Amino acid sequence: MRLENINIQGLTSEEVKVSRQKFGSNTLNYKKENGVLGALKKLAKEPMILLLLAASLIYFVSGKPGDGIFLASAIIIVSIISLYQDSRSRNALQKLKP
Repeated sequence: MRLENINIQGLTSEEVKVSRQKFGSNTLNYKKENGVLGALKKLAKEPMILLLLAASLIYFVSGKPGDGIFLASAIIIVSIISLYQDSRSRNALQKLKP
């Protein structure tokens, strides 16, 4: 399809005004993010993290501190990786904002 054969017309000024009144302006509103603190809160509410922490606590209570320490350290390592990835995602999204 050749470009010369396409007849594209934009909105008139009046149509733009009516459209903006009806639908609002064509802009994105960004809310302020809390950064690391918000990511920590989000991570603390993860059901899998809570379940693994409960399992680690059960190991300590049942007299198997080695297993409890191993599981708790695994949770910490996974949490650090998750926070790092979240930080990278936030930075990438920040660069995309106008």
